[in-house]
Amino acid sequence: MKIGSKVRKHREAKGWSQDDLAIRLDVTQATISNIESDKSIPNSLLLNKIAKELEVDINELLSDSTSNTMSNNEFSDHAVAAVNQYNPIFNIQSPEVIDSILKNQEQITKLIEAQSKLIENLLKK
Repeated sequence: MKIGSKVRKHREAKGWSQDDLAIRLDVTQATISNIESDKSIPNSLLLNKIAKELEVDINELLSDSTSNTMSNNEFSDHAVAAVNQYNPIFNIQSPEVIDSILKNQEQITKLIEAQSKLIENLLKK
């Protein structure tokens, strides 16, 4: 059974509509529809949120059998590999991405400070 079918099965077992789950996950109903129809695969962060919201083990969503279970919905190497097969290029936890984000935030802070100084100077005139 594919991830989408499992998400649908667990969502329906809770008596939730796609809209209900979408609201709980802060995504659109179309996102849930695309996941359940296997048109898109959720990234690791969204998949973890889905598992927690549906109160199922993430391995259950990722594997063909339900015998491989974990506690607290922590990512196992198997779970990460299963998700990353769909997202092999981008890993949000990579040090390079984090460094890049921090550098961008520093640049944004400097730009905002410069903009504030310009506005102050204009208001003084």
